[in-house]
Amino acid sequence: MAVSVRIKRYILGLLVLALILRQTPLDSGGAVESTLIIQPSVGDTYVNSMYLHTKYSEDPHGYLWAIFAGNMYVEYDSYKLYGNSRIYIKFNITSIPQDAKILSANMCLYMYDPPKSSQEFEAYRVLSDWDQYQTIWRTQPPSAGASTATVTINPTPKETWVCWDITNDLKIWHSKAARNYGTMIKIKHEMNASDQVASFYPREGSQPQRLKPKLLVNVDWYREITPTPTQTSSQTPSPIETQTYTHSPNSSAGTIPTAPDKTSTQTPQKKPEQNPVLPIMAVILMVTAIAGGAILALRKNLRSNVHSKKIGVARRHKGGSKGK
Repeated sequence: MAVSVRIKRYILGLLVLALILRQTPLDSGGAVESTLIIQPSVGDTYVNSMYLHTKYSEDPHGYLWAIFAGNMYVEYDSYKLYGNSRIYIKFNITSIPQDAKILSANMCLYMYDPPKSSQEFEAYRVLSDWDQYQTIWRTQPPSAGASTATVTINPTPKETWVCWDITNDLKIWHSKAARNYGTMIKIKHEMNASDQVASFYPREGSQPQRLKPKLLVNVDWYREITPTPTQTSSQTPSPIETQTYTHSPNSSAGTIPTAPDKTSTQTPQKKPEQNPVLPIMAVILMVTAIAGGAILALRKNLRSNVHSKKIGVARRHKGGSKGK
């Protein structure tokens, strides 16, 4: 009897395990590393200390064809007016799956005009909201006390991507530990100087989509993330050189990544796909359980038949004894 109960429990356990495996949405290969390219930014502007109270006369947003960071000046007849420029930029990160693991994140701007000498430029996490059409030097939002990353921009090559490692900031935004207010870019040493400014393309420019600000994010997820391309320029893309920058001690280590100029603003969130191996395992377990049940039933029938035969023999033997 004890053996029969154990077998029944074993079969029941197999059936339960088969049901669980049949319903479990896991990937057979574990986490899959993918690169998500978010392009362009959802907001970008620059502010300049030469314009304390107003935006620029060219446009309410400033220059639609460029954003600047660094030390610059304008010359009026016999004197120069110096100013410091800072860039504010933000990306929509909702296309990153909430349960994905952030491996790295690099915020990249395409530079079309470098400073005349090597200069360090820092990235800071912004701490409050800002309006790209209204923000001026005197109304800048606060930023973190320490820079997230620093890169050195050299005079050559003239046109190239410049990337800041903002992995730690993206992890904070992605985990909801702080709201995403974007990034501020500034030259490390702000002073009255000339020819220490870097010029970049903004999101509103007429340049090809592939040259607009982008965020490169490497993630681990249960399946590969396939970007949904956005509408791009009809111009034929040309090869883009990416310069490797030297990080300062307070920046994250590593080299600046290069990636194909794909674009993605939204990545579709599909329901979890079922591991094809698991249903097979479930079927095997179910077949095993059914076979075990059949064996148990057959064993029970055999025992019943043997017991019936023994009773029949005993009865006949008893009947024969009485006849004598």
